[in-house]
Amino acid sequence: MVRRFGARLIQSVILLWIVSIVGFSLLYLTPGGPLAMFAETPGMTQEDVERLERQLGLDQPAPIQYLRWAGGLVVGDWGRSYRDDSPVLEVIGSRIGQTFKLMLAATAVAMSVGLATGILGAVRQYGRFDRVTTILTMIALSIPTFWFGLLVIYVFSQRLGWIPPGNAAPVGDDSWLSALHHLIGPALVLGLLSTAVWSRYMRSAVLETLAQDYIRTARAKGVLRSRLLFHHVLRNALLPMITLIGLELPSLFGGALVTETVFTWPGMGRLFFDSISYRDYPVILGMLIFSAILVISSNLIADTLYGVADPRLRRR
Repeated sequence: MVRRFGARLIQSVILLWIVSIVGFSLLYLTPGGPLAMFAETPGMTQEDVERLERQLGLDQPAPIQYLRWAGGLVVGDWGRSYRDDSPVLEVIGSRIGQTFKLMLAATAVAMSVGLATGILGAVRQYGRFDRVTTILTMIALSIPTFWFGLLVIYVFSQRLGWIPPGNAAPVGDDSWLSALHHLIGPALVLGLLSTAVWSRYMRSAVLETLAQDYIRTARAKGVLRSRLLFHHVLRNALLPMITLIGLELPSLFGGALVTETVFTWPGMGRLFFDSISYRDYPVILGMLIFSAILVISSNLIADTLYGVADPRLRRR
């Protein structure tokens, strides 16, 4: 088990290194470059642009720029924002709390609704409930996040007035009810779209477990249906869900970027959109690396937890 974790850790470090090279190369090859917005500033001369280029080190060859940037990542210096000269880690740190809050609320919605509908759909396979949830999950998988978000804002904010149209709780308002009120809209949009995935995976896992020989033996011995479901079926059917947590995080984080933009939620998604608009390359690269670390770490943790939960993997 320890050897397996060590191998996975080495693979994760190599993958993160590859992501950093690809991300830096793509931004370096982007037309215009980071100085495009400075060149368009009134009164900015070509000499001023060249001076800024030397100050920022952008006149150096691409490999030198990458090595300097990657070396800073290792020691905790992720660069400074072109927009206001703030450290990139401080800029990201000021927004990541709101994104984690949104992702946590959305995950709670997705897991609670998705697991419940998946279990009921498997127990009542091909019944009316199963058919209805199957249709709804297929529709949810096909709906774009931005369209669903706009629909929720139009119906529940503009027409009914139940939720705010966007933003987090106002500054100075520490009431948890106000924070929850502002969180409902984006959390439901992000969570309900992920519910379809959780429901389908849970339904398949329960059906696969119900078809096992030991379940038939337990039924033949007269084990109560409730005990059979909760004690035997769900304990084994929930194992694949550990892996799903790691697999769903990238799509959940990507959905959060779109959802935050639609609801003007002051998180990482809004920061990413603003950074692209201002061509703030250090912040864009910092968010790329932070996202990669988050996704790779979640997959590593999920793989490790799956090995701990499954005795067959612990013996290897």
